[in-house]
Parts: sequence; C-alpha cells; structure tokens
Amino acid sequence: MSDRGILERWGRESTPYDAFTSVALDLLETDERVRAARAEWEEFVTTSHGDVFGDVDAANPRDELFVDALYYDFVVDQFVEFAEREFGFTLVNPEPSANTDALSFGFRELHRRVAEADGTTAAPSDALTKEDLRSADTDFLRTLYEGVVSREIRLALGEYYTPRGVAELAVDALDADDFETATFLDPGCGSGVFPAVCIDRKIAAMRGDRTPTEIVENVTDSVVGIDLNPVAVKSTKLNYLLSLLPVLEDADVDAVELPVFLTDALGLSHDGDLSFAGETIDPTADYLVGNPPWIPWGRLSEDVKDRWRATDADLDLLPHDGAASRLGYANDDVSIPYVWVCIHRYLTEGGGASFVMKRDIMTGPAGKLLRTLTVGDRPLALDRIHDFNRLRPFGEQVGANAAIYAFRADADHSFPVDATSWTAGDARPDFATAEAIRETLAAARTGVVPVDDEDTTSAWIREDAERGALGECAHDIRHGVKDDAQDVFSINREELAEMESAFVYPYIKSKHVVKYGLFGHELRLVPMRKANEDNEGELKNRYPKTYDYLRSHREALEDRASSWLQKGPFYNVFGLGDYTWSEYKVVWCRLGFKPHFAVVSTVEDDDLGEKLVVPGDHYMFVAAGSEREAHFLCALLNSAIYQRSLKNVASEGKASLSKTVVSKLELPEYRETEASRRLADLSMRAHEIVPEHTDTSKRAYNERTIPELAAVQAEIDRTVEEMLTDGTLFSDSGQSTLSTF
Repeated sequence: MSDRGILERWGRESTPYDAFTSVALDLLETDERVRAARAEWEEFVTTSHGDVFGDVDAANPRDELFVDALYYDFVVDQFVEFAEREFGFTLVNPEPSANTDALSFGFRELHRRVAEADGTTAAPSDALTKEDLRSADTDFLRTLYEGVVSREIRLALGEYYTPRGVAELAVDALDADDFETATFLDPGCGSGVFPAVCIDRKIAAMRGDRTPTEIVENVTDSVVGIDLNPVAVKSTKLNYLLSLLPVLEDADVDAVELPVFLTDALGLSHDGDLSFAGETIDPTADYLVGNPPWIPWGRLSEDVKDRWRATDADLDLLPHDGAASRLGYANDDVSIPYVWVCIHRYLTEGGGASFVMKRDIMTGPAGKLLRTLTVGDRPLALDRIHDFNRLRPFGEQVGANAAIYAFRADADHSFPVDATSWTAGDARPDFATAEAIRETLAAARTGVVPVDDEDTTSAWIREDAERGALGECAHDIRHGVKDDAQDVFSINREELAEMESAFVYPYIKSKHVVKYGLFGHELRLVPMRKANEDNEGELKNRYPKTYDYLRSHREALEDRASSWLQKGPFYNVFGLGDYTWSEYKVVWCRLGFKPHFAVVSTVEDDDLGEKLVVPGDHYMFVAAGSEREAHFLCALLNSAIYQRSLKNVASEGKASLSKTVVSKLELPEYRETEASRRLADLSMRAHEIVPEHTDTSKRAYNERTIPELAAVQAEIDRTVEEMLTDGTLFSDSGQSTLSTF
C-alpha cells in the first residue's frame, strides 16, 4: 500500500476518521465512561510526559488528542482482528494495558460505545485483503500514525519514529553472536520497528533448523517491547504480528501472547509489575536497542523531575557541579540519562546496547554523560557509530541530526571508535532499508577520538577529517574597524550628500552576512588608510567638506577615552591597516556562535558606486592574496567538517568565533591543485546563488531551503572530506574519490 493509499483510506481526511471522531467527540459530552477514560488517559500522559497539550494548536487539545488516539487504536484493532480471522489465531492480549496495571480501561470497550452510537462507522478491515497484511512493512504504521496524530503532539511526546533502514543498521551494529538464543528489549518501542527487525533477524537465523511453532515460541519469549504511549504499544503489537506472519501462518498455534508492555521503562512515573504467560517477569535482556524519547527536561512534570534527581543519586547521571548539577542543564533532553538508566536496569552482564540519539552529543555539553562511558560502576565500550551528519533520517520536518551508538557493557573502552560517516550521494537519500541507505548515500569509514587525548569526556571528532581540520592557520586573522563614535562615523544618505564620498565606504555589521553572501550594508566614514596616519592636511585641502564634518564633531571625538586614540589626529580610527584594503577578504562575525563565512570585495552602492567593503567592529577577517585563495578558504570554513571542528573548539559551541578559536583550524596556504581550484569554483558559485535570493528579510532567507545552494554545499562537504582524508589539503597531489561500501 502506498502512503497516499493509506492516508486516503484511514488518515485524517478519510471518511472513517470523520465518522468515528465526530461520534467520539459527542460521546465525551454525554457518556460518563468515555469522559472518565479521557481523564485517566490525560493524567497518564501528563504524569509521564509533562504538559504536552500546551504546544498543540487546537481548540480543545485534550479531547481532540484523546479522540485521535482512540481512533488510531480502533484502526489498528481492526487490522489485528482481520489478521486473526485470516490466519487462524487469537491474540491473547490486544489491549495496550494488558499485562500491566497502567490503565484501568480498555480501548475496545470505547470502540464499541462509538459503534453503538453510530452504526455507520466503517470498519477499516472492510477495505483490507490478506495480501495487504503480507506486503505491509514497518513504515505502514508509521505512515498511518503520522497521518492521524498531529506533528505537534508527536514532537511534544519526543517521538521521532525511526525509518526501517536506520533500525536495521542499529540492530546489526550490536554484532549479536547468536540471534536464535539472544534476548532483545526495546524500552521505548514506538511503532515497533526495532522489535520487527529483531524478529526478522531471529526468524532468518532459525529457518530450516526449527519448526514454525518453535520459531513463534522462541520469538515471543525473547523479543520484548516497552512504551509509555498506549498508541505506541498497540502499534508495536501489530508490527510484531506482521513480522511473525511468515511463520505464524504455518505454525501450530491457536493463541499468541505478545511481550509488549504499557509501562515506564525507567520506573519514574509508573513501576508496576509486568506479567506474561501468567507469571510476573523481569525483562532483562542480552541486547537493548531503540530510539529513546527526545523530551526536553523543561517539559516534564515537577514530580517526574524529582524522581529523576532521586535516580541520579545512584547512577551519577549529572557530571557537573554546583548549579550545573541540575538535570536539564547538563542534558538538553532526557535521551542520554534514559539510555543510562535502561542499561542499568535491563542489560545483562557483558550485554550490548545500540541506540539512535542526537549526533551533537559527541561534541556538546549535553553529551558529556555519554562520553564518560560509565553507567554507575559499569564501564562501557563504545564499539560503533553510524553518523548521519546533516542528513535528516526522520524527515525534513524534523530538524534533528542523528547518529547510532553501539555499546558493550562491562568492557574497557579504547579509541578510536569505529565509525561510518554517511553523507548525501548522487541519488535522493532513501532510509527505507539498510540496503537502500548503502545504495543512495556515500559512506566513509573512519574513527572517532577525543579532541583532548587526556580527557575522554572532551568533544569527540573524526580522527581523519575533523582532527585534520584542526591545526595551524597560515594566515593572519584581523579585526574589523573599531566601532566607536557611532554617531560620528555612521553616515546616512543625507549627510553623504553634504560631503565628499572618497572616505565613505560600504560597512558590514553582524546583521549583514550570511553564508556565501551579503544581506545589505551601511555607510561608514573611514577618514584615513591606517591607524595613527597623519593626513589632516590632505583632508583640509582636498576634502574640505569631510574635514568640516569631522571638525564639527571634534569634541565628541576627543572625548573618547581609549588610550590607543592618543596618537594621530583627533579623528583617529583603530583597526586599520593595509589588510583593511585587501581586494578580497573572508569575513565572519566574531560575536556569538554564527559560523557564517563569506568573501567580500566591492559592492555597488547607489550613491558611492562600486566600492570596497570595510568589515565592522563585530567582524574578523582574513585578507586573501587572490580571489581564488579567498574562495578556497571560505569553502573550507563553511564545510560541514570545519563547522563541526569550530563547534568543538569554541568552548563547547557556545563562545565567540574569536581569532583564538579560528586560528586553531588548519587553514593552509593556497596551492593550485585540482581540488583547491574545485573548492574555489564551488564557493564562487555559491556566492552567485545567494544574491538571487536576498529579495526578502534575512529571517525569511534563513528559513528557506535553496536546493541549488544545498547541492553546492554538499559538493563542498564531499571535496573537503576527501582532501582531509587523503592528504591533498596539505600537498600538491590531485583529488581522489570517496570510497563507498
């Protein structure tokens, strides 16, 4: 079934959705049992996730989201019942809350109340065929869920449902010795893609050696899912069944019970017993795998925060002191401490764990806990990383960059960590399967190491490319013109008309630069060529209007207190030299962390004509010896690898782009090679593209995606990575080709 077909049949625009939700909303006004269920559901959600309803743009978000969840459960239930009829078995525990005491009500009872209130509600199974179930993949339910539940609530719940291909890479990264005997747990199972992959791997390992009945029994004894969202639990149960269908159809099995549980894997908001096959169980596992919730700390209820803090007393989840020791300062969301608690609670001695988390935890302060590689008194070895860089495996609407981290518990760690760096290839990225990922993306094998060899919790970078981007800067980094006496030196158009234009220049401030281009300029009077220059006689004789203007502001200029202004004329300007007048300069704003680099030369001004740009006080720059050198350096600095390296050395990504910071990068002298010319050409092309899109505000520009510019940036990223990994950045040799596998 195509995504469009799924949504047309059962999504928000479908007839079944309209009919079901309309009746359910009416019942919330008249049916006491339905109202009580909604109240219990709301308390369950807010206790575990905080107030997620405030972020939803709806007139009555609590009612509407409950009805959406109820409808989704209804649709999935119809699929389950259809599978039971067609394949001849009974699902023992279809309700999300079966096997736990998390909720007192059952969704099926509410489905019946809706059906009794309006007999016209169409059953989704009416449009199903047996072949639909056989051909359904794990993306089927993801598409359905995203077509029913709003994006706002999914993100508020920290749900970034994982594409099948990413899940396959994560499971394979575990390097499990024996899939037949191994046990697997996904503590935040979402739509069930990770359990589905584990089931597929187990079936493949047992086919031919075990009967279908034995395979079903083995799988249901050894692949477990847990989630706090009733909708996710129901999704996982259906995905579990779909994965079992190839053997379930031939198995001598009348009833199936699935080990998928509605509870809190961390035991913070709910910690009741789990029962399975009539017995209370403790779901420890040889392997943990999944995508933990990316819920910001600030969204959690105070009760849950207090429980996190109590957990921290045992596990040392917060590797900070003083005010920074409060969870939420050290971690921008709960994903890392979530993984740490799950390893502590569920992972058997010597077991493995593979989780999808933010890639920035390799470098930023929020990842310091992970970089300790210690869970309580249990050491971890990080065996494998899949780094997706700037790719968006969760879709373009989710602005989160991801990576897979595979650990071994109770093992000593050593660097470098084996890593695969995935970047865009020639084809459109496809994350549907691991094979599709390999076919559509470019992969480079590398290693990950700490920036500081003596501190393993320091930022982690690639040993080939990102470490290669750190080194010596062969260029002088200069400061822009000192931004003092603004009222005097900033010139408006009326003032310009009353003086000679010889010493007035286009002037750039922090608001004017984007990557590869300018977003306007102001006018600045720079009445000398270099600091302390005595050119007062020249101004009096050749530019009397300019001199009269300065003299009329003499008192304000002489009142400036800086000691470096005591030399030279009363209008002295600091931050000037021959470098200021270089024909080509690579500029960037030094304040804050805005790594946007651009080449500036001259601009065409309506009143000044074509004139050289002067960088302002907020700017640093490199005066290049040629146009190609400037664009070569600009391409390096704007490349993905150099941007990450900047973040690593700029005080964990929060400080300014000062001379000290940028000078830690490898910025070699320009040599004419095939690769360096290619980089310069790409930067020049990028600088041609940007002006075509500056007919709007800078904010609107920054929110745009410009496909042509993105393609140029991707080629810059690939070229720089090649130059760093094969050494051509530092030599006169030619360019090589990235390996793919």
